[in-house]
Amino acid sequence: MKEDIRQYAKLGLVHHLLYPDCVTDPDSHVHTLAEFVKRTDIEALDCCIPYGEERREALIPTVRDCGKDVSYALHLFPCRKISLSSLDFQEQSLARLVIKDQIDMAAAVGATGFVYVSGADVPENRPAAREAFKEFTRWFCGELKPHGITALLEPFDRTIDKKYLYGPIDDCVALMREISEEYDNIGIELDMAHLPLMFEDFESSIRRCGSFIKRVHLGNCVLRDTSHPLYGDKHPPMSFEGGEIGEPELVRILSTLLEVGFLSKTDRKPLIMEMTPFPGKTPEYTVERTFALLESAWAKV
Repeated sequence: MKEDIRQYAKLGLVHHLLYPDCVTDPDSHVHTLAEFVKRTDIEALDCCIPYGEERREALIPTVRDCGKDVSYALHLFPCRKISLSSLDFQEQSLARLVIKDQIDMAAAVGATGFVYVSGADVPENRPAAREAFKEFTRWFCGELKPHGITALLEPFDRTIDKKYLYGPIDDCVALMREISEEYDNIGIELDMAHLPLMFEDFESSIRRCGSFIKRVHLGNCVLRDTSHPLYGDKHPPMSFEGGEIGEPELVRILSTLLEVGFLSKTDRKPLIMEMTPFPGKTPEYTVERTFALLESAWAKV
């Protein structure tokens, strides 16, 4: 393609992976996010707001007024400890208390989407876990609806790293079809870095999700070397040595996103780069290299 990809998508970045210390250091979270939203090379971003009233008071207006398409992320919720597909009533109740607080934060910063996940798979009672997660999703959509926020389900692997209930692409699409009969604020945030870990094909996954895709993450994973320190869902940058996604894969991904209409001049949707910094390199170096790779791959579409 000779035209700028920015004519077809709102390019963005994920804050909390470029600055991974923010997950454990809330003050670093405040400082880096306040600077991050000032970037002039992005139109969209994924972020979350740390706990603590003073921190929130400092950050909320900064993010709300940044003029970018904001999607709220669940990175400060202990998804591996508290499952949104739990069969335990107390666990579900606790989850909703915490998520309700996070919904308030998403609304306060003017988020258009809220990314959520299913939590741990329950192989011994998967049908019941699916029903529990459907009920959570209905509640979640209902809570988000008055704020104009779309619930964005992010598919994850079931066997390699996160081992979440949702899960296979076909299961996610089936859930979308069922819930969308009741709520129109539901969709998929399709993370390309997760597909190899799910043993799913890029092109087929994109086509099967189709119009349910509302937001896309472009990233990478290490799958073949189980001894690698970044094995699994650690989100190294694209073109990282030993990773599954480099320029050839990115060309295929972008071509298929264009084919299904996700990349569109008339309806530009968020295309988000999600990665941790290259080892030993700065976030800025990683961002510059990632955008250069994106432009190179786009030129081959």
